[in-house]
Amino acid sequence: MPDDKVVPYIQICSLGTAREADIEAYDGIITIENSGIAEPFRVESAYPPQRVLTFDDIAAPMDNWVVAEEYHVRSALVFARQWDQPSLLIHCHAGMSRSPAIALAILADWLGEGREDEAVKELIKVAPLCTPNMLVVQLSDKVLEREGRVIDAVGNL
Repeated sequence: MPDDKVVPYIQICSLGTAREADIEAYDGIITIENSGIAEPFRVESAYPPQRVLTFDDIAAPMDNWVVAEEYHVRSALVFARQWDQPSLLIHCHAGMSRSPAIALAILADWLGEGREDEAVKELIKVAPLCTPNMLVVQLSDKVLEREGRVIDAVGNL
């Protein structure tokens, strides 16, 4: 990626905030929801497009919970790559763990290999108090073939 390319505009929030947001201001919405959600958030129109990822905020398989898998990360990356410079609203239940981890995957992909620390810095600008879900971070590192650099960058927080 050329150094002059601006990073995507990403807004990270909770489910409650997403329900109140002016979603038409975004190119796309990534909804990360719990497996047992009773009232899912769905965009009622064709615009903006919405990608729904369903997995629980856990770090390893547990009972009947749904664990994040590589295909969740790949799906988010494919969705974000639709635009030359996307404007994305990414949300999960609390906006603190899963959505920042998916946002980090998108930022690391966008910025390119070797710029993982910069991707984390961009994430912190958007969500200063976030604690990215480490399983999703590990999956992102694997999918992006970064050999531990995304994991290390998050460890430097």
